[in-house]
Amino acid sequence: MREIWVFDVVEKVKEALIEMNIRSDDLLRQQMLNALVVEESEAGKEMLTQVLENYVVAEERRLPLCQDTGMVMAEVRIGNEVLIRGGSLREALDEGIRRAYREGFFRKSIISDPFFGRNTQDNTPGVYFFTLEEGDHLEIDLLVKGGGCDNITTLGMLDPGSTPDDVERFLLRELDKKASLACPPLVVGVGIGGNGAYALFLASRALSRPLGSSHPDPRYRELEKKWCEDINRLGIGPQGVGGRVTCLEVRIETYPCHIASFPVGIACSCHVFRRKTLRW
Repeated sequence: MREIWVFDVVEKVKEALIEMNIRSDDLLRQQMLNALVVEESEAGKEMLTQVLENYVVAEERRLPLCQDTGMVMAEVRIGNEVLIRGGSLREALDEGIRRAYREGFFRKSIISDPFFGRNTQDNTPGVYFFTLEEGDHLEIDLLVKGGGCDNITTLGMLDPGSTPDDVERFLLRELDKKASLACPPLVVGVGIGGNGAYALFLASRALSRPLGSSHPDPRYRELEKKWCEDINRLGIGPQGVGGRVTCLEVRIETYPCHIASFPVGIACSCHVFRRKTLRW
């Protein structure tokens, strides 16, 4: 049995969240530079330039990439041969968030109850999903999303037997209405299958994949590429000012579903795409 101490989890989660909120991924910067090359709209070029400048200023001055330092989501995959010592994983995740947002001087955005709560003052709790697997590993996918991009999360219950074209029409219709509200260029997660609740989880899980990763199944890999190209034909552009670059990547995750249902979840991340995977 492998032992992992809670204090180690707390420290790594804290350090990861501070870095995620301050420093943009190298590949994200490269994708924005690529977007600047292909963008034709002058207003869109200006928005991309400001996004790139913001990345530099945030890192140099140790400031948040966005004033909305978001709500933290974590998918935890833990092996059945792992023993957590010194407390619980949930407590460790909350403590890591608490320390990161205190030491980073990040905005605290979480209220304790949707109707009657007050700000918890430490950005806890996060949203957690736990999966038990075979083995002696522990992996934590951290994702930070602000309210703007989370507000365009959408669930559609399409007709049973829907085709890829049906899903794409749904995706384009929803993003045409909402993408400009979420600070594009976006990374778009699409969850297909399971039930309604699981489709939304799959869409969020898709966002946890590293930039530049594509689906292992070539059929879905082709759909990811096509849907990204077609989203960019909507003309929404960087920050919604019009242009060619609305979407950087589309990721698809799927799961078996009921014969009488066809759930499709959509979740997006804005241009400060903040994710990291921790491994033990």
